[in-house]
Amino acid sequence: MVTELKRLVREQRVEHERQMGEAQEREVRMARDMDGLETEHQGVLAALKDELSAEDELSSELGRLQVRQRMGVEAVRMLVARRDRAQTAVNERLAVVEEKRAVLGVQRAVNELELKFFEEKMGLAVSGGGNPDLLTFVFTQISVSDPHRAYTVTVDLSQREYQATDCKPPLPGLQGHVEWLNTSRDFYGFLKRVRREFISL
Repeated sequence: MVTELKRLVREQRVEHERQMGEAQEREVRMARDMDGLETEHQGVLAALKDELSAEDELSSELGRLQVRQRMGVEAVRMLVARRDRAQTAVNERLAVVEEKRAVLGVQRAVNELELKFFEEKMGLAVSGGGNPDLLTFVFTQISVSDPHRAYTVTVDLSQREYQATDCKPPLPGLQGHVEWLNTSRDFYGFLKRVRREFISL
């Protein structure tokens, strides 16, 4: 009976860790997607500004053409059509960006609910510590004798190759986990590996 209970506990814990990993991975991806969309949004705004500046230049050109009377109605129509096409293209790109932002906003809300569940049930918390390039993962419910004891690992996200800048208590296999993360890009798998080694200490 005790063996069966232990087996069930282990299975539930593995399932919880899997769910926690998937939710956290989605959150990391969503954060990166939001950053990418923000960059794209800024690029679109810059393109819009350039297009509007081009529109002003085109309007000035139209005035000069009318004064000199060297171009006919067809040339004017072509310039206006070019301006309109450019404006339409910018508006379409902005609409796509806004749609993506809305979808990601909904997904972020769902992920936050899942993360809250994992924080409460699995003892995982994530902290930025005021530095956007660093994430500290705080694990609890690891030590049977002291379930509130915090085990932490801090990851530097500033470069494509992740680095672990701090780990308490130290893990002998941490560097191997980081190398595995940089190869697989599986952040949740990395967290599960780290938690598993913390448990084995």
